[in-house]
Amino acid sequence: MSRWSFRFLLFYIAVLFVQPQNRFPFLVPFRLGQTPILIAVSLHLLACLSQGRPLLRFGPATRLAFVLLPLGLVAQYFGPLVHSTAWNGFIDQLVKSCIVMILIEAMADSVQRVWAVLATMLIATLWWHKAGLRLSMAGATWGVGDRIMGANVAIIENPNGFAYMMSVMLPIYLLFYQMAKLKFLRLGYLAMALSGMFIIFQSGSRTGLLCLVAVLAGLMPKYFRQYLPQMVVLGVAGFFVIGLVSPGNLRRFQRIPATIAAAFAAPPEDRDITKYPPDEHSAIERRFKNMDTWAMIKEHPVLGLGMNPPDWAIPDDRSFARGQVHNELLMAGRQMGIPGMAGYLALLAILFFRGRSVERMFRHTWPEVSDMGWTFKLQALAILVGGMFSPLPWNAVTLILAGAAGSLGILATAYAPALAPRPEATATGEPFGYGTPEPAPG
Repeated sequence: MSRWSFRFLLFYIAVLFVQPQNRFPFLVPFRLGQTPILIAVSLHLLACLSQGRPLLRFGPATRLAFVLLPLGLVAQYFGPLVHSTAWNGFIDQLVKSCIVMILIEAMADSVQRVWAVLATMLIATLWWHKAGLRLSMAGATWGVGDRIMGANVAIIENPNGFAYMMSVMLPIYLLFYQMAKLKFLRLGYLAMALSGMFIIFQSGSRTGLLCLVAVLAGLMPKYFRQYLPQMVVLGVAGFFVIGLVSPGNLRRFQRIPATIAAAFAAPPEDRDITKYPPDEHSAIERRFKNMDTWAMIKEHPVLGLGMNPPDWAIPDDRSFARGQVHNELLMAGRQMGIPGMAGYLALLAILFFRGRSVERMFRHTWPEVSDMGWTFKLQALAILVGGMFSPLPWNAVTLILAGAAGSLGILATAYAPALAPRPEATATGEPFGYGTPEPAPG
């Protein structure tokens, strides 16, 4: 029963990533989101009651979720600028993502299950790759220029979100590349990494490019030390991938220094940004939004403005704080004040420090698990960079990763003396050559 509850949780994660009901409307009545998560919770409850196990594991992700949930609900109903307490997309995303994070930390009670969460994410993003490549081949662009549209999935429905999330997924592709023993699997994972890089470039997203640079900078020390020939092949292949990118997107990347300079040169008192070209307009608007949003947070530091305040409630002299601010840290502060910003930073801290701890703990005794920790650490770096230009601090991908990292950290701490490769497990076909760990003595 415990196994089936976890399988339904993995199915729910796959639905979050693919959202097939958007492409195939006949699936809407089946409630693909609600049904599997309800079944997963019910089976988990029955399994815990029948086996005498605790319902939850109060690791760092679960404790953080139990802080974020009441903070979000207080901001939803008592925020200073809230005029409607109707349920909305922002509070819905926070609550659902926190529930998934709690369930992952509760159910992923073995290294195999943490690995299964990452494998589910990898398999689900095949839909993203199919969409990105088909959109590129069809010339389906978004807005102006050559930028491809995002796939019809909420978290990647525009080029910036598409490129950002693809950058976050790249370390998982490389993790499975390292783990794979069969040549065709290694080539497949490498192809996914190259496809992801092509989608990032073809999106024309400056956010995606900065995320990609951060990921490459993070993996260089490890890969140049352990996988130098593969890095050379990847670099040559990447050179040819760039050659396939449309000239309009390459020109957009070349203008990044000029747009940054224009953003900082624009005087704050001149708030008419319609006179600027599109790229400069976007950069200047983001800067002014950050400034006005931070000013509003300082005026309401405890509760923020509320989860979804109406635009008319924000004064005209802070007009750029209306709508979404493209900065996850500031968006968290806008919704829940300084405590919300602290909660967002805590998510990144779980990913980075738990990942780093596991990486160091098993570097010489269990390299596969160490690589999983390294993956979480690298993804924290990608989210830190990409989050500076994204408006969704509580997106499901970040919280799923935090739950998996928290669970892996619990396993590493509690079972460190017993977590060692077992040659006899390899013969049974268990991943990485280990069985279910036993608690350490005492």
